Amino acid sequence: MSFIIPCYKEPLEQFTMAVDSVIKQTYKNLEIILILDNPQNEELAAKAKEYVTLDERVRFYQNGKNLGLVGTLNKAIRLASGELIARLDSDDYAKPERIATQVQFFPEYDIVSSNFAFMNADNEIVRHRKFPIEDGEIKEHLINIEDCMYHVTWLLKKSVYYQLGFYRDIGPFEDYDFLLRAAKRNFKMYNIPDELTLYRISVGGISSTNNVRQHLGSEYLRANYADIEGITKEDIANYLVSPIGKEHAQAYKTFYKYKEKIMQSRGRCQYYFRLLCYGTYLAFINYYGRKKILAFARMMKF
Repeated sequence: MSFIIPCYKEPLEQFTMAVDSVIKQTYKNLEIILILDNPQNEELAAKAKEYVTLDERVRFYQNGKNLGLVGTLNKAIRLASGELIARLDSDDYAKPERIATQVQFFPEYDIVSSNFAFMNADNEIVRHRKFPIEDGEIKEHLINIEDCMYHVTWLLKKSVYYQLGFYRDIGPFEDYDFLLRAAKRNFKMYNIPDELTLYRISVGGISSTNNVRQHLGSEYLRANYADIEGITKEDIANYLVSPIGKEHAQAYKTFYKYKEKIMQSRGRCQYYFRLLCYGTYLAFINYYGRKKILAFARMMKF
């Protein structure tokens, strides 16, 4: 199997931690593909070349020009020799037993991911994330609520990429688009309940503009799931600048602002006070507040 790690400008310490975590997998029959989408990053290139000399399983490629994440991933998939392909970003961490655990679910399933934990810049675990487990629950969640198979936890059959035509350059939600298209084709999915990957929260996070674009683009894909394979980047761009798109963007910005105020509470008393104040507004006035409550109710099957 092949393990793909794209990189761009990650700190050397985090890059080393990510690659070492793959090298130290208990499952040893790995091809490890490091692909650098930054012709100017000599530091990461030198470190990647060092790994090639230390471990015969490591292969290194450096793009001659910036291809972006979608172009880089699609290139790496074509270069991969394994029949199964795993993903990890170059600032995350795969637990030693990750691949050994995931491969047990093949060939019955086509895409296997897992629960995971968030870690900060100091490698401290700050939050846990749990998702639906079985194929039917996963697809219901994907189609009606949100992504529930985080990209960096994937292990999947390479044939799935070829049958779906790889990732599409459709926006900062190429993985969600891929999963929805996979669900449409009825590829079988499974989420392992164990936390097998640590996902790093970046210091600055994604920009406010990208956050809104990512959220609204994902919403557009869900709303048009019946025609998912025909949706283009231009369709989403047109939606974002339309009157309803702008209205939803403003509603989401408000929702996110209040959500952040609630989550940044100091102490339990302030948390519940803010939840009562802001939550009431979000539940009855804000478009996204209502949607989130209805989605939660559906997920809990109230």
